[in-house]
Amino acid sequence: MKKLISFIVTLIIILTSVSYSQWIPVGVNSSLGGDIAALLEYNGVLYAGGTAYLFRSTDEINWTGYLGPLAYAWSLTQSNGKILCGLSYSSQPGVYVSTNNGLNWIITSLSNTIVDDMVSSGSQVYASSIAQGKIFSTTDNGQTWTTISTGTTGYLSVSGNRLYCALSGLKVSTNNGLNWILLHNEPGKAVVADDSLVIFGTQNGNIYRSTNYGQTWTKTYEITNAYVYSLYKYGNNIFAGLDTNFVVSTNLGLSFFNRKQNLGATRVTAIMVYNNYVYVGNGDYGAVPVSIWKRPLADVIGIKPLGNEVPESYRLYQNFPNPFNQTTVIRFDIARAGKVKLNVFDITGREVTVLIDESLQPNKYQVVFDAENLSSGIYFYTLRSGEFIQTYKMLLLK
Repeated sequence: MKKLISFIVTLIIILTSVSYSQWIPVGVNSSLGGDIAALLEYNGVLYAGGTAYLFRSTDEINWTGYLGPLAYAWSLTQSNGKILCGLSYSSQPGVYVSTNNGLNWIITSLSNTIVDDMVSSGSQVYASSIAQGKIFSTTDNGQTWTTISTGTTGYLSVSGNRLYCALSGLKVSTNNGLNWILLHNEPGKAVVADDSLVIFGTQNGNIYRSTNYGQTWTKTYEITNAYVYSLYKYGNNIFAGLDTNFVVSTNLGLSFFNRKQNLGATRVTAIMVYNNYVYVGNGDYGAVPVSIWKRPLADVIGIKPLGNEVPESYRLYQNFPNPFNQTTVIRFDIARAGKVKLNVFDITGREVTVLIDESLQPNKYQVVFDAENLSSGIYFYTLRSGEFIQTYKMLLLK
């Protein structure tokens, strides 16, 4: 009887720990309205740009919307202590700049120009106008702009001396827009680059990964009848927003798992990580009257510390439940700070996903494994940290 009671208590604790928090709506039916297309944090102040206005918050709860021309704010970036905001189909389109943390805004010399996207690299800021078919550049916070590309335009990402542009396909320029090379011919608007790593999301619901500056590609995610609207890189994590899903990779885009859950019909068009939260912007305000959602970063990427106890030794536990249908929880103990890898393999030894590949502090942890895209069968998961290595078998039944 005592063993039965102990088992029931343990089961309740485990089931309770599996219940992860959900996405929290920010600005429900309030002044924070319209489709949110851009998110930015600078000096502890949050900015959200969209169809209604450009919004500003200093406490992540209350938001102020700017009246006047600051509507259809499709893009936000910062450079040299200044914040730049690009307006699209506004009554006064162009790029605006603030020198006092968003309290006041003035239009730059790039005025009467529909701006669809902006990125910055150091003191250089790029602005793209699809309507005009041009890409502009400034190095003095918008006092002067130079047209660097005519004919090639779209949505931008920059890494080092490489400027990427996605629209009818993905192109790259290594000489500041003078010449362009086609890297991928599938239409899309979402691209993120970091050194040799390039992640490209298409309007056909595909996500491609390259580790050699876009010379060769591997498709790592696909879903039918979808459009990849946004990509965001944070450490080893890649977040992808679609009109039907929100997916996350914890291994630099090698594999993705679903984290949309209670977002419902929300179309994720903007992503940002700040203060240990993931923020997403809603791009379908007509269907869902919530403009921004947030959720703890550790929850989104699937890693959850269990208290603050420092284990005496490393340990990997049997997953629960096992057998499982789509999701299961894997718990483990880390005795010393260092690099931790948690991999899942199929019965042939082929790696199917990397759940964790990052440095962790000593603690007890758990991670949720979502096998949505895997078929029924036997799988193995292996924990590695320093000289410690341990493997368990699990059974997926669908």
